[in-house]
Amino acid sequence: MDDHSNHIRDLEKKISALSDALAHLGKGTTLHELLRILRFPGYTTPAEFTFNVAILDTMLVQANALEKLGQDLLAGAKQVVTKQ
Repeated sequence: MDDHSNHIRDLEKKISALSDALAHLGKGTTLHELLRILRFPGYTTPAEFTFNVAILDTMLVQANALEKLGQDLLAGAKQVVTKQ
Protein backbone atom coordinates (compact mmCIF):
# COMPACT_ATOMS: atom_id res chain seq x y z
CA MET A 1 0.00 0.00 0.00
CA ASP A 2 1.41 3.41 -0.92
CA ASP A 3 1.87 6.34 1.47
CA HIS A 4 -1.19 8.17 0.17
CA SER A 5 -3.46 5.19 0.88
CA ASN A 6 -1.93 4.78 4.33
CA HIS A 7 -2.42 8.47 5.07
CA ILE A 8 -6.05 8.37 3.95
CA ARG A 9 -6.70 5.25 6.06
CA ASP A 10 -5.07 6.85 9.12
CA LEU A 11 -7.03 10.10 8.67
CA GLU A 12 -10.29 8.18 8.26
CA LYS A 13 -9.65 6.36 11.54
CA LYS A 14 -8.87 9.59 13.37
CA ILE A 15 -11.85 11.45 11.89
CA SER A 16 -14.19 8.60 12.79
CA ALA A 17 -12.81 8.35 16.33
CA LEU A 18 -13.16 12.11 16.86
CA SER A 19 -16.68 12.10 15.40
CA ASP A 20 -17.69 9.28 17.76
CA ALA A 21 -16.14 11.06 20.76
CA LEU A 22 -17.92 14.33 19.92
CA ALA A 23 -21.24 12.53 19.40
CA HIS A 24 -20.90 10.91 22.82
CA LEU A 25 -19.89 14.22 24.37
CA GLY A 26 -22.84 15.93 22.73
CA LYS A 27 -25.34 13.75 24.57
CA GLY A 28 -24.77 15.90 27.63
CA THR A 29 -25.62 13.16 30.12
CA THR A 30 -22.83 14.18 32.47
CA LEU A 31 -24.01 17.77 32.60
CA HIS A 32 -27.65 16.70 33.05
CA GLU A 33 -26.54 14.69 36.07
CA LEU A 34 -24.65 17.73 37.36
CA LEU A 35 -27.85 19.81 37.03
CA ARG A 36 -29.63 17.25 39.20
CA ILE A 37 -26.90 17.11 41.85
CA LEU A 38 -26.33 20.85 42.25
CA ARG A 39 -29.90 21.28 43.50
CA PHE A 40 -29.10 19.31 46.65
CA PRO A 41 -28.99 21.48 49.78
CA GLY A 42 -25.50 22.65 50.67
CA TYR A 43 -23.99 21.75 47.29
CA THR A 44 -21.93 24.86 46.82
CA THR A 45 -19.77 26.79 49.15
CA PRO A 46 -18.45 30.07 47.74
CA ALA A 47 -15.23 28.28 46.76
CA GLU A 48 -17.09 25.43 45.06
CA PHE A 49 -19.22 27.95 43.19
CA THR A 50 -16.07 29.71 41.96
CA PHE A 51 -14.49 26.43 40.84
CA ASN A 52 -17.69 25.31 39.11
CA VAL A 53 -18.08 28.60 37.23
CA ALA A 54 -14.45 28.57 36.12
CA ILE A 55 -14.63 24.97 34.91
CA LEU A 56 -17.96 25.45 33.11
CA ASP A 57 -16.79 28.67 31.45
CA THR A 58 -13.63 26.95 30.24
CA MET A 59 -15.57 23.91 29.00
CA LEU A 60 -17.81 26.23 26.96
CA VAL A 61 -14.80 28.03 25.48
CA GLN A 62 -13.27 24.65 24.55
CA ALA A 63 -16.53 23.42 22.98
CA ASN A 64 -16.80 26.60 20.90
CA ALA A 65 -13.15 26.30 19.88
CA LEU A 66 -13.72 22.69 18.75
CA GLU A 67 -16.70 23.78 16.65
CA LYS A 68 -14.70 26.60 15.02
CA LEU A 69 -11.71 24.37 14.43
CA GLY A 70 -13.91 21.75 12.78
CA GLN A 71 -15.45 24.39 10.51
CA ASP A 72 -12.01 25.74 9.60
CA LEU A 73 -10.72 22.24 8.88
CA LEU A 74 -13.65 21.56 6.57
CA ALA A 75 -13.27 24.93 4.84
CA GLY A 76 -9.60 24.19 4.20
CA ALA A 77 -10.37 20.72 2.91
CA LYS A 78 -12.88 22.18 0.44
CA GLN A 79 -10.12 24.38 -1.00
CA VAL A 80 -7.95 21.43 -1.96
CA VAL A 81 -7.62 21.25 -5.71
CA THR A 82 -7.80 17.70 -7.04
CA LYS A 83 -5.51 16.75 -9.89
CA GLN A 84 -7.21 14.89 -12.69
